[in-house]
Amino acid sequence: MSDLAKQLGKRIYLFRKQSKLTQAALAERAKISNEFMSGIERGARLPSLSTLERIAEVLGVGLKDLFNFDRAAFRQIQTVSRESLELGSLIDRVPREQRRRIAKVVKTLAQPGEG
Repeated sequence: MSDLAKQLGKRIYLFRKQSKLTQAALAERAKISNEFMSGIERGARLPSLSTLERIAEVLGVGLKDLFNFDRAAFRQIQTVSRESLELGSLIDRVPREQRRRIAKVVKTLAQPGEG
């Protein structure tokens, strides 16, 4: 198959491994057969856009992330807690100088061995 299919399959494989999912688990959650999932990861099959959307959703990545083939090193997905997301959203609403002060306080509190 095409180079695109092989690159896409490799990205899906890497995201799957990073997510600690088996091929069968990803296939089941994406509502496709394990054989089809295997073909996608090998680059032998090219899935539809709707199938890719389901795969991306299960992997917790954006659809665009599956097609990010730049030569930069593969970035690890870092899970962020709901509390961190909420805090980040709140901090984004305050003026810049206040955000800097908040960041200093958080860095101080997060230092190991303190408290």
